[in-house]
Amino acid sequence: MKEKATEPARVGIFGVPFVVADLEQASMHFVDKARSTQVPLLSAHADVHVLTRALHDGSYGQGIAKFDYVCPDGMPIVWLMRRKGTAACRLYGPDVMEWVWDKGRAAGVRHFLLGGTEEAVARMSANLSARYPGVEIAGHYCPPMGAWDASLNAEMMQRIRESGAHCVWVGLGCPKQETWLFTHREQLPPALYFGVGAAFNFHAGLVKQAPAWVRNHGFEWLWRLCREPRRLFKRYLVHNTRFIWYCLTRKV
Repeated sequence: MKEKATEPARVGIFGVPFVVADLEQASMHFVDKARSTQVPLLSAHADVHVLTRALHDGSYGQGIAKFDYVCPDGMPIVWLMRRKGTAACRLYGPDVMEWVWDKGRAAGVRHFLLGGTEEAVARMSANLSARYPGVEIAGHYCPPMGAWDASLNAEMMQRIRESGAHCVWVGLGCPKQETWLFTHREQLPPALYFGVGAAFNFHAGLVKQAPAWVRNHGFEWLWRLCREPRRLFKRYLVHNTRFIWYCLTRKV
């Protein structure tokens, strides 16, 4: 009988409990939980932006506290976790997505894609299906931009429910994806939900990822800022500054 992956350890960073695991441990655990859960489980992939927003915005922070897993998506968070004596690894949303798609094939894991554009979802599905033959995409839904009323939320949940998906990948961007997940948690069909933001565009090939050495040295934010300065300047100015301030003035 196959031994199930163990529950990953956590370590608190500014009071937020981050998962301590490598990609293989985390992905095997997620596959097991996705196959067996009878309730919706939420996984946030938190970089500096998500963490500082959670610390600064009380309602958003209370919502993040409802997540079952908060994964370290940025190297600065990993470095703080290692300073506490853990063997922390970066659980980068796009990487976790690939590992779970790969490891989940043998277990018959079905995936649902929520977010992005029809072009992005089609290209991402084709790319990942070619890389991981046999992966099962149970369905997708690309909601419109802007606010959503109750009927649209109900339609999205019905589509997820009818698909029978075990993993739901949510690419709505931060903070919308986390807010949508924790706001509607009680109505979500049973599955494991991942907020993975830009992973859709990365895997679709519509946005170029930073080279591995840039990501590993904590400069992905600078890479992305140089490529999309108008969209990302305010985000990084505000949240990177707040992160430095918290590191200097708060107990990690």
